[in-house]
Amino acid sequence: MRDPLPQYKSSGWVDSSGKPVSYSLVYDKVFIEVIMENPLRMQSVTGLVKVAIFKSNKFLPDTIVKHSKHIVTLPPLSTERIVVPFKPPFEAEYYYKVYIENEEVYVQPKRSPPRLRAFRRESRIIIDGVSGFSQNPGFTITGKLIDVITGNGIEKAKVEIYDVRTFRGDKMLACGITDKNGFFSVEGLRPLKIRNQVSVYVKFKGDDVYKPSVSDCFKLTMPY
Repeated sequence: MRDPLPQYKSSGWVDSSGKPVSYSLVYDKVFIEVIMENPLRMQSVTGLVKVAIFKSNKFLPDTIVKHSKHIVTLPPLSTERIVVPFKPPFEAEYYYKVYIENEEVYVQPKRSPPRLRAFRRESRIIIDGVSGFSQNPGFTITGKLIDVITGNGIEKAKVEIYDVRTFRGDKMLACGITDKNGFFSVEGLRPLKIRNQVSVYVKFKGDDVYKPSVSDCFKLTMPY
């Protein structure tokens, strides 16, 4: 007969203040809180508790993205709180399993309590204006890429300038990189002109932190 072990009591996803959460932004820190207990009145118990975090995959087997090990010693009739920090690296659904001495004792269900869903941040492109109306070297478009939640500029992001073509696919004219405040300025643009009018827009394809975004279409009449 093996020695008694700590017992699983409860668990859940929480934020830094200890409140339950079911979603977060990628790379933001959340926590798994696991409560272990010793129901015995006269004996202390010791055991290895492991928490494994999985990323749900639609077509492939789910993958482990983190595991954490803890040696837990509990006096009689006591509990202990294990906290596992986690920063979700992808836009995905995450769940966890709890093991005591390599034996699975809990798997987070699919519905309730809810699993953690991580999302990328929303971005937005604002076109400030167009200047330098000339055939050579072309005109300049300026604007800003911002974080929708904070309003701060997004730096070192690639933005692409497109012109609108009715019967063919829109053409990318040029691209630029935002500065530390999220501003961009792209020069030398020569879009397709239809009856002295051009229509352009700016696209950000997104990355691991931010979702893609597209600006409103900017229409202008050329003076030549």
